[in-house]
Amino acid sequence: MPPIVSFSKVCKFYGSHFAVGGFSLDIRAGDTVGLLGPNGAGKSTLLHILTGLVRPTSGHVSVFGKELQSNAIDIAFRMGALMERPTFYDHLTVRRNLKIHAQLAQRDVNLDRTLDLTNLAEFASVRAGTLSQGLRQRLGLAMAMLTEPELLVLDEPTSGLDPEATQDILTLLRRLVDETAVTILFSSHLMHEVEALCSHVAIIHKGRLVTYEETETLISYDLSQVEVLMDGADNAAKRLREQDWVTSVTSKPGRLQVKLKEQGSHQLNSFLVHAGYAVSGVVPRRRTLQDYFLKALDHE
Repeated sequence: MPPIVSFSKVCKFYGSHFAVGGFSLDIRAGDTVGLLGPNGAGKSTLLHILTGLVRPTSGHVSVFGKELQSNAIDIAFRMGALMERPTFYDHLTVRRNLKIHAQLAQRDVNLDRTLDLTNLAEFASVRAGTLSQGLRQRLGLAMAMLTEPELLVLDEPTSGLDPEATQDILTLLRRLVDETAVTILFSSHLMHEVEALCSHVAIIHKGRLVTYEETETLISYDLSQVEVLMDGADNAAKRLREQDWVTSVTSKPGRLQVKLKEQGSHQLNSFLVHAGYAVSGVVPRRRTLQDYFLKALDHE
């Protein structure tokens, strides 16, 4: 099956400055892809190119197997987007805003289903201009989802929101992923958002693709760093520091944090048990997306 989105050697220059340089990436239908990178990495530029707001200087983009620039209108009918801060008719209600959006898209839609999916049903009769920033973002997401698009493009949809509103948006997106077959391209510079939502991660730096992997692959367990739950931690720490296969030991009440020279906790557990310590658990450290992100940028 061909990719639903394909970037091929895409470049975008503003004068002599390039925002994107030689970017290539294929995205499969049904994937939830996080574009992750620091501010200025080129994430927004790529999404603006994909949604037709910006033309690439060179390279090619295809969506649904069609060349983007020559099929922009057909593609737009199958795509939903939330770019930066959404705008509405502030004097009209939430429902009326959605209805007008559906009419402009020339589509018959189920307004109640969209209101329910985005948890906006109780605000349907509220004027958009009175909504909090979090609810405005939710309404923007409802507009993007209204026509039940095959592809949803979101440019930092939680930017500027408080933690509660951010969690609301992520929960809505997680529900959308679980209940529909939509493909999502989601940009962020916040790693915990991408880690919580996305099936795949594309790390971007200085307009170039650094790596593209499944999220689960990047956040596997690090077997060279383990936490040991046990009695007599202080005494055990002294003995472990004398072992040449141990890099470092930190002792805390009822637990040890141990770094090993090689991956694998079998030798550590065997040593402690044979020394007479009561070990109740050995837990390897789970790598975070931030760990991988910082490592990837160090190699750039």
